[in-house]
Amino acid sequence: MLPRRPRDPPLARRWLRGKGLSVIGREPELAELQKLLESVTASGVGKVAVVEGEAGIGKTALVTAFAQTATAAGVRRLRCAGFQREALAGFAALHELLHPVLDQAETLPPRQRAALLTAFGLQEGPAPDRLLISLAVLGLLEEVAASQPLLLLIEDAPWLDPSSAEVLGFLARRLEGAPILLVATVRTAGSDSAPAERGSEVLQSSAAARIQLSALSHEHSEQLLDTVAASGDLAAAMRRRVLQEAGGNPLALREFTSALRARGLGEQPPTSAPLPTTRRLEAAFLSEVADLPQNSRTLLLLAAAGEEASLPQLLTAGHVLGLSPQDLVALERADLVTVIGDRLQLRHPLLRSAVYGAASVIERAAAHRVLATAVTDSARAAWHRSAATFGRDESVAAALESSADHAAERGARAEAAAALRRAAELSPDPDEQVRRLIQAAELARQAGLVETVEQTIQLAEPLAVTPQRRYELSQVRGILGTYIGKDNDNTADQFAFAHALAGASGTDLPQVRARVLTAAAFGVINRTTGDIAQDAAKRREVYDALAAIDLGGWDDYQQLGLAALDPLGRAQVMRPVLPDLARSLGDNLPLLLGVGQVAEHLHDLTTARFAWATTAEEFNRSGTSGDVGQSLALLANLRLIAGQVGEARADGENARRMALDLGLPVVAAAAEAGLARTYLWAGRPQEAAAAVRRARQHHSGTQIVQAAANISWSAGLVALHERRYSDALAEMRAVGLHRAHAQWAVADLTEAAVRCGRGDEVEEFVAQVEHAAGVLQSGLLAMLVHRSRALLSDGPAAGDHFEAALTAGEGSGAPLEVARTHLLYGQWLRRTRRVLEARRHLGDALRQFEATGGSSSSLAVRATAELRAAGSAPSQRVEAPTTWMLTAQELQIAQLAAEGLTNKEIADRLYLSHRTVSSHLYRVFPKLGIAHRHQLRDALSYAHDQENRTSASGV
Repeated sequence: MLPRRPRDPPLARRWLRGKGLSVIGREPELAELQKLLESVTASGVGKVAVVEGEAGIGKTALVTAFAQTATAAGVRRLRCAGFQREALAGFAALHELLHPVLDQAETLPPRQRAALLTAFGLQEGPAPDRLLISLAVLGLLEEVAASQPLLLLIEDAPWLDPSSAEVLGFLARRLEGAPILLVATVRTAGSDSAPAERGSEVLQSSAAARIQLSALSHEHSEQLLDTVAASGDLAAAMRRRVLQEAGGNPLALREFTSALRARGLGEQPPTSAPLPTTRRLEAAFLSEVADLPQNSRTLLLLAAAGEEASLPQLLTAGHVLGLSPQDLVALERADLVTVIGDRLQLRHPLLRSAVYGAASVIERAAAHRVLATAVTDSARAAWHRSAATFGRDESVAAALESSADHAAERGARAEAAAALRRAAELSPDPDEQVRRLIQAAELARQAGLVETVEQTIQLAEPLAVTPQRRYELSQVRGILGTYIGKDNDNTADQFAFAHALAGASGTDLPQVRARVLTAAAFGVINRTTGDIAQDAAKRREVYDALAAIDLGGWDDYQQLGLAALDPLGRAQVMRPVLPDLARSLGDNLPLLLGVGQVAEHLHDLTTARFAWATTAEEFNRSGTSGDVGQSLALLANLRLIAGQVGEARADGENARRMALDLGLPVVAAAAEAGLARTYLWAGRPQEAAAAVRRARQHHSGTQIVQAAANISWSAGLVALHERRYSDALAEMRAVGLHRAHAQWAVADLTEAAVRCGRGDEVEEFVAQVEHAAGVLQSGLLAMLVHRSRALLSDGPAAGDHFEAALTAGEGSGAPLEVARTHLLYGQWLRRTRRVLEARRHLGDALRQFEATGGSSSSLAVRATAELRAAGSAPSQRVEAPTTWMLTAQELQIAQLAAEGLTNKEIADRLYLSHRTVSSHLYRVFPKLGIAHRHQLRDALSYAHDQENRTSASGV
C-alpha cells in the first residue's frame, strides 16, 4: 500500500494538550478574539471573525484556546467543521453545529421548524425552502443566545457542504440581533484551494473581522520546538535545520521533528525547500505512516476515504478486507488518530489528504467498495459505489439519482446537483446523461450556484441533440437569466421543439406546442437585443407561429401569449375576460404570472395587482421565497401607481431583503428601483438616488427589459428632482424598453423634454400612447397623454388639455398622478394670472400629497411655494402621519399583530425570525404611544384617522 521504512518505536505525543502550548506566539490574536467576544456580550450585537492562515499555522489551536476562555466566561460553544472531500449529504455541518440545541426547535414558528427538521431528515414534509431553513437556524440560535451568549466555531469553512455554507452565510449577515460571535477558520495562500462555491458565503461578510495568522517569530518557534522535542533530542545542526525548514509553521515544527525521529536523528529532514509547506507536511505525515503495519495503514486509508463513517462502520468495512479492531492500536500509539465517541478523528486534515492521495487508484476503489457495503445511509453508499466505479454503470447512476432525489426533498439542492452530475458521468445512455445534467443544472440554479449551473450547461450542451433536450436546457438558462441577469435568447430552441412536436403532419400535440410557444412569447417581450426592428421581427415571428396553431376553440395559454405579443390588437378579445380568468386559475401559478404581465400591458391594473398579490401569497404558502420576492417587486410598482405608498414601500423592502438573501440580483434591482420612487414621494431624495445606484449595481447592464425600464424610470425622476433635465430625458427615453412602463412614464418623459427645450422630440411617442389609451380605454393613460399635451401646448389649448386630464383621471385609480396634474395645472393657471382657480388646484394637490405621506416631497414643497406665490398662506403643514414614523417592516408587523397574529405566525408570513418580530414590536410601541399589544388596532386606526383629517383639512 505505502512504502514501509524502518523507524524507532513511536513516542506517544499529544498536540494541543496543555493550556499554554496552543497559544505560544498567538497572544495578540487571542486578545483580539476576546475583545470581539466582550463586545458581543456587552452590546448584544452579533459579530463575525475569520481566522486565516496556511495549513498547520495554528488556526485550530488558536480557536480551541479561545473557546476554552469563552466557556470559562459563561459562553456556550457550538462547533462544526467542513469535510475536505466532496460532501456526501446536505446540511451535514449544520446538523453537527445545531445537534446540541435541537431540543429547542419547538420554540420556532411552525413553517420554519418543519423546514429545519425536514432538512435534517427528522420529519417528512415537502422540500423546504432555503430561506425558511436559514430563518429557522437564525431563530433557533437567537433563542439559545437569549439565555446565554453563543460562540459558533466553523472550522475549515471552505470545505463546508454547500447547503450548510449557504445557511451559515445567511447567518453571518443576520447576527446583529443577538449576542452571538461566529468564528470561522480558512486556509489561505500556499494551501489547497477550496472547492468552488463552498464556504465562501461565510467568508464574504463585509463586517467580518479578519485575523491573519502569519509565521511564528524565531523566538516563538524555538519555544514551541522545546515543547515538541525534548531537550537533547536534536543536535544543534538538526535543530537549526528544522527551524529553517518549518519557517515558523507550528505543525511543520512538530512533523519535521517526528520525521527525523522516524528516520533516525542523523538524517536530514524529509523535506524539499522548493515545495509548498502543505506538500512538505504531507510528505512528513507519510514518513510516519510508512512504518505502520500493513493492516493499520489499510485501516487509515478506510478512515480517509470514509470521512463520514462511524468507527463501527469502518471496522465492518475493514473486516471484509481481513482487518480487525486490533489494527487500530498502532494508529493510536502513533498519535495519528483519536477515538471520540463513535468517530475516528485523524490528527490533522493534511494527514487525510496525504494518505488518500498516496494510495493507488485500485486501493482507493477497494476502500470505497467495502465502505459502500458497510455504511447504513443509502446516499453515502451510492457515493462510495460511484467512487469505486471506473466505467459507465446504470445501476450506480440510478442509485446516485435516487440519492439526489432524497437530498432535494430535504432542501439540499447543491448536493443533489452534485450527485446528478456524477450520475451523468456514469450513464451509459447519452439521452439519460443529458437528462441528468439538465436536472442537475436546474437544482444548482435553485441552490444559487451560478458557476455550477454554467459549468453543467456547458457539459450538457454538446450532448443535447434532440429538440426536447435542447428546449429543456434552454429553459434552465432562461430562468437563470431572469433572476440573476444572464441574458439568454432561447427562441430558436423553443421553435425547434414546437416543430418537432408537430410531427410529420405538422398538427400533432397542439396544446403542448401552444405552451412552448407561449413561453417563447413571454421570453421575447421580456428581453431585448437592443435593435428595435429586430425585436419587432422576432415578436411577429412568434405571434404568427402561435396564432397558426388550431386548437379548435379558446385556449388560455395561446390567448395570453398572443395578447402579450400584441396587446393593442388583442385588447378587445382579452380585456373583457381577463378579470374572471385571473380569479378562476386557483393555484395555476405559471398561468397567473402570465395573466399579471398581460394585464399590465392591457392597463387592467386592478387585475394585475390581484395576480401579483395572489402569486406572492401562494408562493409564500408553498415556501418558494425567490418567487415571492419577484411577485412583491412587481406588486410594489402597481401599489405606488394606485397611491398605496406605504404598502408599496413594505412590499418593495420585503422583495429587496428576500432577493439579497437568496442572491437574486435582478429581483433586487427591480425592488430597489421601485423603492427609489417611494423615497422620492416621501421627500427622501438622497435615499432615492442611493437606491437607483444600488439597482444599477445589481442589474449590471443585462437586457431583461422590465428591470432595466424600471431603473431608468426611477433614475429619470431623480434627475428631474435634481433639475438635471437632459439626464432626465435620456433616462426616460430608456424606459421605452418596456411597453407598459414607457406608457406609464409618458408624462415624465414629456416634462423632461419640455424643461430642456426639446418637446418636439417626444410628440410622436405621445401620439402613440394616445392611440393606446383609446384602444385600451385606460383613464390613466388618457390623463397622462392630456397632461403631456398640456405641457407641449401654448395658450388656451393647454388649459383644455389639463381639464381633460383631470376628467380622465377621476376613474383612473391613480391619485398621485391626479395630484401631480393638479399641481402642474395650478402652476399654469398662476402664470396666466388666473389666481383664484390656481389656488383651488394647488390646494387639491397639496392635500393629496399630504394624505399619502408625501408632505415632505419636492412636489409638496412646489405646491406650497406656488400657493404662497398665488397669495394664499397654507396652514401649518402637519408632520408626516403617525404610520410614517414606522419603518415599512415595523408597519407591516404592527398591522399583522393588530389582526391578531402571533409573533411566530408573523415570522412565518414575512420570512423573519420570531425574535426579530418581537424586537420590531418593541420599537413600534413607543412610536405609537402605546404599551400593550391589544392597543395596536386602536393606535393604527387613530393614525389613519389623523391622516384622513389631514387630507380633508383646508389650505
